[in-house]
Amino acid sequence: MSSNAGSVSLTSPTNTNNVFKLDKKNGLKDIDPRVKIIITLAFSTMLFCTAQELTILISLLMVFVIFLFSCMAKKSIKFIVAYIIIVVFNYVINLISIESLTVLLSAITYTMLKFIPMVMLSYWLFSTVRVNELIVALEQMKIPKSMILSLAVLFRFLPTVTEELGYIRDTMKMRNIDLSFKRVILQPVKTTEYIMIPLLLRSVKISDELATAALTRGIDGENKRTSLRKLYISFPEILFAVLFILFTAFLYQFDRQIIEFPIMR
Repeated sequence: MSSNAGSVSLTSPTNTNNVFKLDKKNGLKDIDPRVKIIITLAFSTMLFCTAQELTILISLLMVFVIFLFSCMAKKSIKFIVAYIIIVVFNYVINLISIESLTVLLSAITYTMLKFIPMVMLSYWLFSTVRVNELIVALEQMKIPKSMILSLAVLFRFLPTVTEELGYIRDTMKMRNIDLSFKRVILQPVKTTEYIMIPLLLRSVKISDELATAALTRGIDGENKRTSLRKLYISFPEILFAVLFILFTAFLYQFDRQIIEFPIMR
């Protein structure tokens, strides 16, 4: 009985949900890695080429919808809260009468607002793409193995660095060094030193370890890799990618034609 069940799971899907790769629990988490990379690149390019604050707000809502349909709405709350805090902060600094300081701080907050949707979508990309599926998908596209190895290490490197930041923070607490937001504001140079130097040293070692692990698993082997999951781009995924790219193109044109909408002033 177990062999029959295994054969059904590894053969071509027979019901509608499998054909369209729909999963109510995961939603957009399970779409093809190539589709995720394409929409992330299109979205980031659009944000780099736009300037209006209203466009940034709409972009944030777009990414929130993706998080919502990926069953990751709770994980998007931090990004949205950060966006609201920066908007309020920018509104406050515009009340300052010192013009040079206001311009400088406004430029900084505007840049941070612009990067929040990109960081948010990148987080969705890196947290939902499985490295083994990414490798298989890129091999199907006949991408050079050297590039595949670099991308595989990158997709494993960033989540690992996030964990390392937590370890660094715990280590600094043991040495009675507080890395709170207050210290970042009052002593930015020292705080950066406490974080960046251990992180850079660990990053070099981590990258070597990840590259070694990938080579040990045969990523540079000549034989064709196999995968337990059959990777293919379904029609709903193509439709989703096309609609998303069309909407980003619409936002780009919308940004060029709208009159400046002062959200934060």
